[in-house]
Amino acid sequence: MSQNKIGVDQWVEQYDQRVNKAKGLQGFIARTSQRLPPWGWLIVLVAVGALLPVITQNNFAIRIAGNIALMGTLALGLNVVVGYAGLLDLGFVAFYGIGAYTYAYLSSDFSGVHLPTWVSLPIIIVISALFGLVLGSPSLRLLGDYLAIVTLGFGQIFVQLMTSLTRVSLPGHERPVDLTGGPNGIINLDKLSLFGFTARTVTDHYLILLVVLAVALLVIYHLNRSRIGRAWRALREDELAAEAMGMPTRRLKLQAFAIGAAVAGFSGALFAGWQGSVFPANFDTTLLISVYAIIVLGGLGSLPGVVVGSIVMVAAPDILRDVTLAGTLFYVGVLVTLIGAIRPRWQTALLIGLVVVFGVIVRLIVGALDAQALAEPQLSNSLITNTVRSWLIIPVNATIIGNYAFGLLILMVLGVSRIKHSVWRLAALVPTLYVLIFVWETRLSQEPSVTRLLFVGVLLIVLMIYRPNGLLGQKRVEIV
Repeated sequence: MSQNKIGVDQWVEQYDQRVNKAKGLQGFIARTSQRLPPWGWLIVLVAVGALLPVITQNNFAIRIAGNIALMGTLALGLNVVVGYAGLLDLGFVAFYGIGAYTYAYLSSDFSGVHLPTWVSLPIIIVISALFGLVLGSPSLRLLGDYLAIVTLGFGQIFVQLMTSLTRVSLPGHERPVDLTGGPNGIINLDKLSLFGFTARTVTDHYLILLVVLAVALLVIYHLNRSRIGRAWRALREDELAAEAMGMPTRRLKLQAFAIGAAVAGFSGALFAGWQGSVFPANFDTTLLISVYAIIVLGGLGSLPGVVVGSIVMVAAPDILRDVTLAGTLFYVGVLVTLIGAIRPRWQTALLIGLVVVFGVIVRLIVGALDAQALAEPQLSNSLITNTVRSWLIIPVNATIIGNYAFGLLILMVLGVSRIKHSVWRLAALVPTLYVLIFVWETRLSQEPSVTRLLFVGVLLIVLMIYRPNGLLGQKRVEIV
């Protein structure tokens, strides 16, 4: 019988053994991630990203990749504040806006100042960091929800100021001065120009954003492994214990606020130069939710998780705009989920077969009762979608029935989650999956805007249930 070692976490000590024993794709990924050093993964990221303009000249695809790199850089700053230091900052997007508007003041006709990009960017970083210190100073004594409310107020105040500071009386001016452009924003900003390279096309901006993301990952990785990074993690786990051990918790909080704000301001400047304009609506609560979703999805404190979360949260909503591609991804996603959730796995094939049989029976019954109630299925470019529509009923008044079916689907999912017996759960999954497919074909696939919101919400809910630490977040063992 083996004895427990004092001061040694047995779960952590056996991690390598579990990784080596893991089979399948998960085990391969885990072993590969251990063998390849961090700088190796960074080279892979840059190399794969640089190949995109070679593979395709589609500006839409390159723009999506640029948004992924930009949101990834912004999320890295938030990861410092929330993921490392554990400070719930809901005003983080305001620093993003401060960087964007500062770039607009320093590089546009609005102020008459046209500083080179390599001059304006360091100024923006310093100004954003100072604003981070200004917000962090009065928040030092606040924790949890109280800190979140104060910082959220700061973010809302910023948006309101940028919207309303259009007629400000300043000393030495006879007439009111427009400081922000109001809802119309500031347009015609100077293009990004670094080291003699001026970004004029979508591909140029994408390459700049890709390099910036790689550099930010490298800097924050080493920052996390430094003494200050270890101190931040101690602060996140237990502030009282960290302070009792002699750590300067007040200074650590200010450093986290300042560094996170500097990264956000830098990202905002790049965004302004790329877009060529800034508007108050660019920095609303929707962006805040998206950035938080990125780090929660990827895993708090995980740098690879930030990259993966950015890819999912930025690319998926744009992919869902294409009905054909969205339908294919939907059915593939349902199949992968069933394979991963149902044990033994042969029951997945049985379940799919039962759903098809159930659909054929329902179609025959409805057709026998009222054949005119069924609409002719529309052909799609997707073979999977056409196959499903061959046995799925599509009513004439699909919109109204689809709305009721969506409410029924929620109740059915809640009911299935409460069933413990595997046989009864499998039986209940048959009509539930049928209703899910019906709702997708009649309602969700026809309204991409609603589908994107539901996708994000469902993804986060499922993730919090099955992987509360995020996709790539580090598992934690807590003794309560």
